[in-house]
Amino acid sequence: MKEVYVFGKPTCSICKDARNKIEYFKTKIGFHAEVKYFDMETVDGLTEGAYHEVSDVPTVIIVDEKEEIARWVKKPPVSEEFLPYLT
Repeated sequence: MKEVYVFGKPTCSICKDARNKIEYFKTKIGFHAEVKYFDMETVDGLTEGAYHEVSDVPTVIIVDEKEEIARWVKKPPVSEEFLPYLT
């Protein structure tokens, strides 16, 4: 099963936009991936970010069977780039 990881910070407006876009895509398109948000201002978020080699926020990663298949850094993905991985 595919998963979408969103790494960000609560004070980052671009991170909030990325998170909102992913939730909008999920609601409107109805893809069946699990979405996980990681707050990079917490120990858990930093740990998960280090594991996935996240160096900047926002970072959005699509994972399929524990393998990364797509990544966007410093910007929310646009639907044309994002949705082909999930439909």
